[in-house]
Amino acid sequence: MTAAEWRRSAREALAAARRVAVLGVGNPGKGDDGAGVAAARALRRRLSPADRRRVRVLIAGLAPENFTGKIRAIAPDLVVIVDAALGGHPPGTVFRIEAEKISDDGVTTHRISLRFLVRYIEESIGCPVLVLGIEPEKMAEGEKLSAAAKKAISSAVDFLVENLPRT
Repeated sequence: MTAAEWRRSAREALAAARRVAVLGVGNPGKGDDGAGVAAARALRRRLSPADRRRVRVLIAGLAPENFTGKIRAIAPDLVVIVDAALGGHPPGTVFRIEAEKISDDGVTTHRISLRFLVRYIEESIGCPVLVLGIEPEKMAEGEKLSAAAKKAISSAVDFLVENLPRT
């Protein structure tokens, strides 16, 4: 999917939603793996009080499955998940991840795969899920966000702010 195609399809999904839950996923202690969490925090800072009534931002970190109850309570028309993802793009690229292309790396006692989480939200909560990936440059323990990831975070947040539902 090209950048123009994912942006168009994401705009359409956001335009159809009255209430949106945004879930920032990742590990901030591992460089660009924390891009989803950093994007969610940046988005939260940019939302006006009026926007916060329609858009709820959740910092899920390493355990997004623990937020399904909060998502259900929000009763969103759309869930947006932002996470670092290996998609074969240049570092710092923002792209849409189609659910069927997300690796299904199973379930453990501490986490479930993002693919399973997307399917669970869609089937049990009854709303579509839009997954935005940020291609990482480095994801080593103790690293900070790369310049490429910071630029992508800013781009993703700008896109969301411009396209989130308004009154």
